[in-house]
Formats: sequence, structure tokens, C-alpha cells
Amino acid sequence: MSVKRSHMLSRAYLKQWGDKGGNVEVIDILKRIGVTTDVVNATVVSYGYEPEVLKRDLEGEFSKIEALGIPALSKLRYGHKLSDQEKSDTVAFLDMHLHRGRYADQSEIDTPAVLLKTDGTTEEAKLKLADRLMLSQHMKDLLRLASLGIESWPWAVHNTKNLATGDGAVLLWGEAQDDAPSTVSFPLSPEHLLMIGRPLDARHFDSLNARLAQKSRRWIVGQVGTLNLDWARTVI
Repeated sequence: MSVKRSHMLSRAYLKQWGDKGGNVEVIDILKRIGVTTDVVNATVVSYGYEPEVLKRDLEGEFSKIEALGIPALSKLRYGHKLSDQEKSDTVAFLDMHLHRGRYADQSEIDTPAVLLKTDGTTEEAKLKLADRLMLSQHMKDLLRLASLGIESWPWAVHNTKNLATGDGAVLLWGEAQDDAPSTVSFPLSPEHLLMIGRPLDARHFDSLNARLAQKSRRWIVGQVGTLNLDWARTVI
């Protein structure tokens, strides 16, 4: 399925940050600009999930994950408990968000490659973002939340204020810098933070947006009037 305007952050997810007119503030770290724009236009890349080499419908795969994950996120915001399947759907959404975020600043980069064909010949090619997203899914050292078994960890939703989101919004926390994650946090909306695993110390709540900005590679999104849009021009 060829889609010209692909969202690096799910549009249905970003709607929680929109005002009555559907507008959000967006910082594009790569282009060093900050703007107010409609959610429809936020974090859009041209044909972002259309591969050049591999033959898979990545856009369709992501759409299915979003179709199952977004209703589960909505239930969490409203304080409802999730079934085991809904937790799995949520983890799949978080894994998708985390994985796309790893490549958020590479949408305009083509990677040279040499393809080995079935007849033994080789062919030069260029891997687009979608190709790299698919190939990297098979890397053994790639962290997948599903492999951590977080469905069975404690789940809680905390009330917050003015949370931002971004391509680095899935935050992993450990007891020490090199420890395996013991907590996963993710903003469900500006007012709701999903926390899976060990509860965070209260001191971390004041620095959530700063840490999110540090982890984001390209996109930071917030409610109108909450982001420092000039900050983008100062990023090195």
C-alpha cells in the first residue's frame, strides 16, 4: 500500500495533543524549526514506509498495529483495565513507536547496498527508510519490549500536566545506566503517563519532557503554548 504522507508518529495518537482546532506545536530537530500546525501535517514524511528493495506492506502492518493499539491506549486514559490481548496490542504499539523512533532522523537518507540475487549475481541498490526498518527488525541485539514480558509487569496511569511526546517518547528506565530496563514510561496524553514496571521516583516526573527531548531524534510534539519553539534553532 503506497501512502504519500506517512506519519512517523501515529496521527490518531497525536490527536490527544491537539487543541479544538486540531493544532499542535511541533519541533523538527533535524530541520531546526518549530511550528504550530494541524495534527494532519505533524511528523509527516514523504512515502516514509514504502520500501525500495524489500517486498512487504510496511504501511499496512503499521496500520494494523495502530488500529488495535489506539483503542487500548484510550481505555488506559479513561482508567479501564486491559485484557491480556489489549496489553499485547499496547506493547506492539509501543514497540512500533520505539522502533520507528530509532530511525526518525533518517527518512531522507538512502543507504547503498549490494544485493545477492538467486542466480548468484549481484546488483547495486539503495535502501530506503522502510527497507532499513524491516531489515533491522531481525537484528538479534535489538531491544523489543515484547521480549521483556512487560505485559506481566505492574501497569499504572499517572495524572500529569503538559507532557510532550515525540519519537523518543518510549522511555526505558533502569536502576543504573547500564542495567536492563525495569520501567517503561509513555505519555498517553498531556495529562496521562503510562508507567509499566517499577514505579519511578517522584523526582523523575519533573524531568520527563527534558528526557524525552534528549531521546528524540527528530520530532517533539506538544500542546499549543507549551513548547519553546525557538529551542530548535539552538540544537547542535
